[in-house]
Amino acid sequence: MEIITAMIIGALYCVLAAKKKTVFGQMTLNSKKALEYLKTTTEPITRTVTRFIWVHKIRADVEEWELPNWVMENDKYDWICIMEVVGGLPFLVYQKSALRGIEAHLMKLEANGAEVKMDKKNMMTVDLGDDSVALSMWRNPNGGKFAPFNIEFDIKK
Repeated sequence: MEIITAMIIGALYCVLAAKKKTVFGQMTLNSKKALEYLKTTTEPITRTVTRFIWVHKIRADVEEWELPNWVMENDKYDWICIMEVVGGLPFLVYQKSALRGIEAHLMKLEANGAEVKMDKKNMMTVDLGDDSVALSMWRNPNGGKFAPFNIEFDIKK
């Protein structure tokens, strides 16, 4: 009888564990919100973005985004951009050259009437609503380790 009870409890636990969904999408082992990082590759990295979150790294940490140690511990990285993308993890950009290109495009979006909200102190959101933007980022492979990122936008409706 005890074996049957243990098997039923084990089966019930497995069913409940399989149905559990996270509130914020993919979570890390320490229960923070997972991010994909912009890395140097020989091929352009392209994402379809629906929302931009321009945030200070301390605010992002308070909001429980899993930022890499090299961003949190390095004083040259203050402001970051977290992009909500179609079909993937939110995408983190912390490199200054990439942030400059994204910021320039966000200023154009704001001038054209995009909704820009100050959600909290040190956190701004640009929500594209039903629209999205295809964003490509790459470095010149001949430019060396510190070559700036090139940013290219293609607006989709």
